Amino acid sequence: MLQQLLSAIVIAGLAGCSEIAETPRKNDTLTSAFDTSVVVSTESVDSDDPYDIVYSNIIFLNALLEEQFSHHQLSPDALRSYYVDYYLAQVNNGGLSQFVYNSRWEDNTVRYVREGLRAMGAVKHLDLFERNAAIVDRILTESLQTFLGSEYFGENKERDVLDANNDEFYELSKREDLIRLNASWLRSLPSLVVKTPDEMKAEVERRSAGLPDREERSKAALPSEPRYMKLIRVLCMQAGQELSRVTAGDPTHSHNGRPTLAWHFITDEGHHYMVDADGKAMMFRGGSHEQIAEIEAPEE
Repeated sequence: MLQQLLSAIVIAGLAGCSEIAETPRKNDTLTSAFDTSVVVSTESVDSDDPYDIVYSNIIFLNALLEEQFSHHQLSPDALRSYYVDYYLAQVNNGGLSQFVYNSRWEDNTVRYVREGLRAMGAVKHLDLFERNAAIVDRILTESLQTFLGSEYFGENKERDVLDANNDEFYELSKREDLIRLNASWLRSLPSLVVKTPDEMKAEVERRSAGLPDREERSKAALPSEPRYMKLIRVLCMQAGQELSRVTAGDPTHSHNGRPTLAWHFITDEGHHYMVDADGKAMMFRGGSHEQIAEIEAPEE
């Protein structure tokens, strides 16, 4: 499940899924900074792995988000694919409670998941999502904020209520594979644009150049970044690496024998994760778990 964990975030084929359609190769010049085309790489389209095209969309969207694009300036279909994969990765990693905890049940995230499941034809998953949403709604006024402010681990009544249908989700995924459905749907979109990696990079730069008040947005965003982002940026600087994107928060991680939230991210040297514990922030390599950087991080 590592590939799904790295998707989003973050940010993720069995029977019952539609066949992958032939992808139209649309390479016309994009003219607007707020173009709503879904952009993926030629390699992902040619790949036999359905996740590759899903992940390619994630890479392109993350690059635009790093340039301070707002969600309303991005392709709605690209966001639907992005958040369905985020939902899948979160539930596979730690159940519905992890998705609710990490997404904060944010309105746009929930809306894009719901719309994406519907657009992809994931009928059974959509039905389960709506039933789970009803559970969230029931505890919304009473205890959702308590859950979102909790330590997640240990005795946690709200977490256990949210996780009641996890086994149904895992069993359903054997019959209605969200990765394959997501990939098939992306390939069928009339707005799909297929580019080489260099062309994708150039397209991000072209769109960014046309973004109003980009520098002001970037400066304004930094002070309000969450603690984990600030710590990851400092750790990357200490390690001499360039941060690409944060991909997922994993509340099931264990550090020194205790459950600890770990934040996974990508740098120019690959997958890493950060643990914030005992007054220190530590950076580890994703594959070997080798610690490569550490900074003092007293509790705020």
